[in-house]
Amino acid sequence: MNQLKIDAIGLYEKKTIEDFLDDYHQSKKNKYLLLQEHRILLDDMPVRDIHESIGQHELTLLLKEEQPDWKPAAEPCQAVYEDAFLYIVHKEPGTIIHGDPDDIDCLNAQASRYQLLHGIHSPVRPIHRLDKDTAGLVLYSKIPFFQPWFDSQLAEKKIARKYLAVCYGHPKIDQVFTCRKPIGRDRHVSNKYRISPTGQSACTHMKCLAVQNDLCLFQCELETGRTHQIRVHLADLGYPIVNDRLYGSPCQDFPNMGLWAYEIVFRDPLTHKKHKIHDLPKEEFTQFLPGEKL
Repeated sequence: MNQLKIDAIGLYEKKTIEDFLDDYHQSKKNKYLLLQEHRILLDDMPVRDIHESIGQHELTLLLKEEQPDWKPAAEPCQAVYEDAFLYIVHKEPGTIIHGDPDDIDCLNAQASRYQLLHGIHSPVRPIHRLDKDTAGLVLYSKIPFFQPWFDSQLAEKKIARKYLAVCYGHPKIDQVFTCRKPIGRDRHVSNKYRISPTGQSACTHMKCLAVQNDLCLFQCELETGRTHQIRVHLADLGYPIVNDRLYGSPCQDFPNMGLWAYEIVFRDPLTHKKHKIHDLPKEEFTQFLPGEKL
């Protein structure tokens, strides 16, 4: 087992072991197993009472080593950031994240190969998803203990994600839109979504950064994470994304769908320090903003 030593002073010294486990959204089953398997230590001694105070003792978690649970691809994904708790990778357009367990072309299979090459002994667990034709950043949890915490961060809108979208249309530069229209399935097309009063709540913040001929560049920030959310909201506003096979139309000058997840902001699970990670988009996006930084 690997050891993870946690500096409890100032963070957890006034809490009990149960408080600590609750902060990281551990299930009753996980709490039971952690104690029964003696995988929580205070000053290198197994904790036997979940109500024991942490105080100024050294807190240690013993982490089980597990093999990635996805058949590995021939080549790993491209990581743009990694720390002790997570890694963030670049997804190419046309790649799905989840496939069948034997699908070696999906991003999870590439992540499985990455974990094997880098000694990450844990299941393959993406924290969020991107549509097949969307490129950009995807966050993966490295340690199963912290995955429920990352899941809760996403649900509580504490993981911020920004996108660039190349669209048809002529909005005013710096014009800001917020679309709060609910999104539901299209009853007539199985893989399509639409604005629906009975759909799930959805909120997207959008700002026009540039206009060039018949195309424009939007910066989009998700407040919720519905399937196809940005694509549906922009199309509803009258600015469909280029090469969007469901909601837009082809663009010969653009090689892929014009949507790129270029920024993720998240917090360290122990220190809560904020980190901002970028995935610089390709030229077809940056041509709209020559010499400028996003």
